[in-house]
Amino acid sequence: MKRRILMVAGCLALVLTTACGNPKLKNGEEVVVSVDGKQITANELYKQIKKDYGYSAALNLIDMYIAEKEVETTDEIKEQAQSYLDQLKEIAESYDMELKDVAAYYIGLSSNDEKEIKDYAISNIKLSTAIENWVSQNITDKEIEDYYNEKYSEKLSVRHILINIEESDKDGKKALETAKDLIKQLKKTDKDKLEDKFIELAKEYSDDGTYSEGGLYENFMKGDVVSEFWDASSKLKDGEYTAEPVKTEYGYHVILRKSASAKPSLEDSKEAIKVAITNEKLDDSSSNTQYEAMIALREKYNIKFYDSDIENSYKDFKDSLKTDDQK
Repeated sequence: MKRRILMVAGCLALVLTTACGNPKLKNGEEVVVSVDGKQITANELYKQIKKDYGYSAALNLIDMYIAEKEVETTDEIKEQAQSYLDQLKEIAESYDMELKDVAAYYIGLSSNDEKEIKDYAISNIKLSTAIENWVSQNITDKEIEDYYNEKYSEKLSVRHILINIEESDKDGKKALETAKDLIKQLKKTDKDKLEDKFIELAKEYSDDGTYSEGGLYENFMKGDVVSEFWDASSKLKDGEYTAEPVKTEYGYHVILRKSASAKPSLEDSKEAIKVAITNEKLDDSSSNTQYEAMIALREKYNIKFYDSDIENSYKDFKDSLKTDDQK
């Protein structure tokens, strides 16, 4: 109870100070708050805030401005922000929490104002989009060509059955025997009924998410799957299935090849490859891609510091990125 009274008393003191108009000291400095005769000036408050939060706050304002300049607020972005707001509201309702507490935890904004949260989400989506655009625009032709040569191939369509290796099945013998038994059943099936039998077995035994579709996995290339799965699928002829189970990190597979189509051309694949490379770079937790993108965008808009403390902090930050790249 005492603590609550003290908090109320503190609030009253602040109200009295501001209600009477901000007093000024002899040197003209404005007083923003006082306690027990001790007066805190606007200059002192600014210095402390700058010391604790100035660097990050300044960059946040700059980055939000850049996002506004770089990315138009489209209906799609508004819909994404609304969806994000709806998710926060659902979480708040599910856990009987205030929206501001959920928003503070997930996005660092403590507010119950839905419009404020949505606007904040829009700004962050636009900032992420600006970063993605910069990364995409700076992907080289060599990177695109290397990605194409490494991961692009003919496209295959197969049906497959995955048998997971359970924790109790430490050496995988049980999973292997199950997979072998499925192959035995396929060998006893007439060729014209083979795919129907495979679909039946996939729906009954497969631990893969494609089980409901009879194990169907269509139009994948070598870069889309683990190497063991690709090697086994590419060696089959259309209508053939693997004579032995194929082991991957996911378990044992039985694969029936359906068809193959030609490798797409490099020219037709460039945009998709740029998207894939962009995502890989931004998802790589060991890289500084996001920071490098923002540094470049700030320079594009002629960032200039007039405060030496904030400028030095920014220089230190950029130097730390160079050090990380050299490791």
